[in-house]
Order: sequence, then structure tokens, then C-alpha cells
Amino acid sequence: MNRARHPLTCAAPTLLAQALAAAGLLAAAAPALAQQPPAAAKAEDDTQRVVVTANKRVERQREVAGTVSVLDGGDLERRGARDQEDSLKLTPGVQFNKGDFASNTITIRGIGLSTTNEGAGAQQGPTGQYLEDVPLASPQGKGTVWDPILWDMDRVEVLRGPQGVLFGSGSLGGAVRYLFAKPDFKRFGGAVKGEYQQVSAGDGQFSLFGMLNAPLADGVALRAVVYDRNDPGYVDNLGTGTKDANDLKQTGGRVLLGLRPVKGLTATVVASTQKSKQGDTSSVSPDPNRLEHRAPNNSRRQSTSDFASVTIDYDLGPATLTSITGYWRNKSSALIDDTELFGSVGLALPQVFRPSAATEKAASQELRIASNPGGTFGYVAGVFYQKSKASGAAKQIDPSAAFGLTDLVDLQSSGGGDETAVFGDTDYNFGGGLSAGLGARYYRTSTDFTQTGTIFGGPANIGPLASSDSGVTPKATVKYRFGDHQWYAVASKGYRYGGINGSVTPATEYKSDSLWSYETGIRLTPMPGLNVDVAAFMLDWTDAQITVFELVGALPTSSIQNVGKARSTGLELALRWRASSMFDMAAHLAYAEAKTRSDIRIPTGGPTSLLVTAGARMPGTPKLQGALQGNVNFAGPFDSSGRFNVTYTHVGDRVMFLGGNKPADAYNSIDLGVEFALQKLVLAAGVKNVTNERGVQSITSGPGGVSPFAQYFLQRPRTMSVSVRYDF
Repeated sequence: MNRARHPLTCAAPTLLAQALAAAGLLAAAAPALAQQPPAAAKAEDDTQRVVVTANKRVERQREVAGTVSVLDGGDLERRGARDQEDSLKLTPGVQFNKGDFASNTITIRGIGLSTTNEGAGAQQGPTGQYLEDVPLASPQGKGTVWDPILWDMDRVEVLRGPQGVLFGSGSLGGAVRYLFAKPDFKRFGGAVKGEYQQVSAGDGQFSLFGMLNAPLADGVALRAVVYDRNDPGYVDNLGTGTKDANDLKQTGGRVLLGLRPVKGLTATVVASTQKSKQGDTSSVSPDPNRLEHRAPNNSRRQSTSDFASVTIDYDLGPATLTSITGYWRNKSSALIDDTELFGSVGLALPQVFRPSAATEKAASQELRIASNPGGTFGYVAGVFYQKSKASGAAKQIDPSAAFGLTDLVDLQSSGGGDETAVFGDTDYNFGGGLSAGLGARYYRTSTDFTQTGTIFGGPANIGPLASSDSGVTPKATVKYRFGDHQWYAVASKGYRYGGINGSVTPATEYKSDSLWSYETGIRLTPMPGLNVDVAAFMLDWTDAQITVFELVGALPTSSIQNVGKARSTGLELALRWRASSMFDMAAHLAYAEAKTRSDIRIPTGGPTSLLVTAGARMPGTPKLQGALQGNVNFAGPFDSSGRFNVTYTHVGDRVMFLGGNKPADAYNSIDLGVEFALQKLVLAAGVKNVTNERGVQSITSGPGGVSPFAQYFLQRPRTMSVSVRYDF
């Protein structure tokens, strides 16, 4: 990969004990409260029947060799989950690092060297994202981070550990898969939902969601989804006098067409679009306890994201042949205020702002064959191809012309990349509960990049440059099932693109980095309705890629370097207990030690560099994090079915930059919700972040985090919501 970055782009134990005690009280109170279970209550053994396709073939979740968390779409809605900030905190070992919309970063098991997309470099992110099995990342770098609306989502699967065999590049730490609810061929119906949200110290907004499912003919069904989502703002820009400036508006929809022309053949066509517009950054500065910042311009962002896919499954009896054709495009524009950022590197100006526009798009094709459940020999084998392109233009403007020119930076760039791969994964059942498997992926990647323009009036033309890379990522698994329990072990490898840095002269090459994961775990079912999962892992990261800043003339410019080795070791515990049809609970706890294994010297854009010694903490990763969820079903008024839920989450202290710079304290969150279902009507209310805690989720700063300048992204303040849903 070879895209240059333009310069300067850069538990509390007491609360946990109280939450556990509260869950115990709920369990004790459940028989008294839940005299009438809801009609939709699940059977007690549903925890044994959750089906996933994380290995690209149908398997029960608890029989997969590896760790997969499944977030059910209906449960996410009941908990009021709107986006990644709400959903990813429910999975062990996953750290959500907040940014402005479309710029979040996700760290799984400590694998990441940056907590912000801004200034994080053009290398791929360490966590892969997939929509309907179509990869949303591109070799040009992180680009736009997709955060699909969770309305009418079937499920979200979070795969922890490298997924290089089946999912390819950019899944060093793991992968997040979003799967839409599919058309129902038998039932006509739909739903309409209206929701009002009011944020503490901010404004209130109304959102509207709709879904229609219609069988059109024998073997033909349509599912249509529309939404107008409005998130209230809560950050004031004192520089422009704008209150609640960071409001977010997202409108869009999708259409899914299901076809069954002949027996055994199913096709699903998906087309979706989403427009997003944010009024100002959600970061606060300089005080993380005050919801305000001071900038001469509102940092405005907007984008249009289009997605389409065609998935064809043909049941051959012993196996299923699958074709997945995908396409996505993201067009974005922004006006970002860089005044404070320039000041942080000694270039104080009255104001500096950065208008930009970019287009990213990719088309992909996967063809695979996978065995159907029930045989002694399980397998999946296939080929994959993706072609992506990106183009953009950006300026940094100084209206005062203090350096003798207005356009300090004026750059245009274009690039592209191809990935071709052949993959296979197997599993053989030896009998007696013992099975083992082997898998591998051969990949070949190529990229190109061209840049034209000026920096401080001087030419900044680069390229055209090109690079290519190839390799093999293997995987081995062992499983032993005894009764309702299972032990497993897995060793697997992940990778990212290498490339060329065109931002320095002469151009320098950086290598593809890779990661080996070794994991073992046990899944226990001590009694019906109770599941206990324990996993231990060790991740060895080699030639880790990081963005560094070096002086080129008067300005620091960024490049990507391979900086050595790192290791993450940890333990994860997950528990789910369905005590009865009236009460259930879930809990998880994750411990991780993510540290460097070699000395790393990082240029920071000045005359000196930062020495990070071996044993330094990796940024953005807490040693301890956890969550506790409880649900109680009860008889409500007017013969309604009631449901109460509580979620407590804890994120431990972190450092936000390699070398320990910009530490962040631990924080907690408590969410409450209640709903009443009366025939086709559901009334719900909820409160998120009940204690209104100012938890720091990420920090943007100058190069290397050594500057006193800091912009803090916080968890949402206390937010109250009420909603009405009508199903027909």
C-alpha cells in the first residue's frame, strides 16, 4: 500500500459489585414480577442453537473453534443500541475508540497502534469490517469506517483473533460482520417506529424508522427499510457561538429482494444508500470535563455511502455453492478546522481550515463451496477478487496569508489496489468427540498511487508509484466435544498490505505486517440454560506498521514504518444464564496485557524522536474491561407484556499513544430500559449513561502525542429516549 498522507493530517470494583448485586436481586424478584411471560419468550435451550456463518459454513456458535460473539438484532433494538458505540461494548476483548462519524477505530485483543483515524496513517486498520460478507476496507487505508444503522439488522458477529484464512487482509485482530434481516417469503407485514432522544446538557431530536416485508409471488419476496435518524448534539463551539454543534443526521434506506426460482436455489439482492451530515466535531478541548471547544470554524462533515450485493446460494445436497458479488462507494466532503493542530507544532495562525472531498469505491467477487452440516468431513474452499479505487483533493487554507500565500497545502491524489486470493478450510471428525482441521489462504496484492499539488508553494508531485505483495496465511484447529461441553485450540495468522511511502524522498518501502494467534478455550454447560466460556490467547505481532512524522522542509509529513514486535496475552470469560422464561443475564470479563517486545524509535515531526522501550503498553487497550446485562420479563398494565433491561460496562485505564502519552482513566456506564408490548404496539423508554460519566474513549493530539494539545472524544452524556413501535 502506498498512499501518502498530506502533512498534519493527523472498574470501579464498587460499581461492579453493586451491578452484580442488582442482578442477583432481579433474579430473586423474577418469580414475583414475571407472572405472565411475553408471547415471544425464547425457549431455555436457545443458547445451544444459535447458528453462525463465521467460518463461511453453517455451524452452531458454541461448536466453532475460536471465539465468536453474536449480537442479535432484536436484542440490540430492545437495548436502544444505535451504532458501534452502543453495540461493541457488549463483546469481550473489543475496544471502541470513538471519533467523529465514519472515523471510529476498533481494537480487538490489543491489536492496534493508534486510537484515532485522524492522523493514523494510510495503512489498513487492524480490524476488518464486512457487510453481507463484502469487505468494506480497501488497500488505500482505513478510509471511511462504516457504521451501519442497526435498525432491522439480523445480527452482528464479532470474530476475535486474526481471520486471514477466510476474510483476508486487514483482520489482524479480528472482524466485525453486519448481516441484514432477509426477506420473508411467507408473511406480509412491517413495522414503524418513532423515537425521541434528549441528551443531558444538549438538545433533543426525533427519529423515524420503517420496514415493509412483502411476498410478491411464489418464490419472490421484498424487504424495504427506510430511516431518518437524528442524534442530538451536546458539544458547544465557543469560537463560533454554536450550541450543541455536533448534531448528526442520517437518512437512507435499503431494499432486499429474495428469489427462489427453483428448488435449492436462493438469491438475495441488496441495494442500500445512506446520507450522513455532522454539524461539528464531537471532540472537546482543552478540558475533558466540559462539553465545549473553541475553534474559529465548525468542523463539518458529510458523506453518501452506497452499497450493493448479490448473493446466490445453490444447495447441491452435500454442499452449497455460493457466489457473492459486492460493490460499495463512499463520497465524502468536509471542512475541518486545523487551527489548534497547526498551533501544536509551532505554527500559530489566526485560523487554518481544511476543505476536502474524496471518493472511494470497490468491487469484489467471491465464489466458494462449503459442506452442509452433518458430515464427517467439513470444508469450505473458494476464490476471491477485489478491485478498489480512491481519489481525493484537500487544501489547508490560511486566510491571513501569514506565510505569503493563502493555500498552504493544495493536493490531489488517486490510487487503487487489487487483491486476489485462493482459500480453503477443513474439519475432520475422528469420532469420540474429537475433530481437527487445517486451512490456508494464498493472496496476492498490488497497489498504485499518484499525487499532484503543492505544499507551502513548492511542488509535491509523487509517482505514479506501484507495489505488490504475496504470501500464505495458515490455520490449524483441534476440537474435543464431551457431552454438552467442548474444548478447542486454534493457531491462525493474519496480515495487512505492504507498500511504498511516496511522502518522503526517496520513496521508502514498508513491509506487510503479520500476526500469529494461539488460542485455547473451553465451553461448559453446567446445567440447562447456563453457558460458561473461557478463552486464553497469545498474539505475536511482527513488523507492526505505524504512522510516524518527519520533517520535510518546514513541515512534518507522515510515512508508514515497520517498527518491530509486539505481543498481547489475555483471558476472556463469558457467561450466559437463562434462569427461566422470565429472567436471563449475561456477563463477560476480559483481561489483556498488550505490550511492545522491542525498542521502537518514533520520529514525531521535530528535531528529536520518541524512544519507546520494550514492554511499553499498546495504545487504546485496557487491561480490564467487562459488561453485565440483565433482563426481566413481567406482566405489565392492560394485559401487556413488560421487559426491563440493565447493562453495566466497565473500561479500564489506557494510554492513547505508544510510549504512554495521553493516558485516560477508567470509566463506567449504566444503561436502563423498559418496554411494554400490547398486541402490535410496543412502548419503550430508556436512559443511557445514567450517571452521566465523562469517559474518554479516544484522544487526538499532535504527532506522537507529545504535544500538550489534545482533543477528547467522550462517551455520550446521559441520554433519555422514548419510542413507539407498531408492527402490522
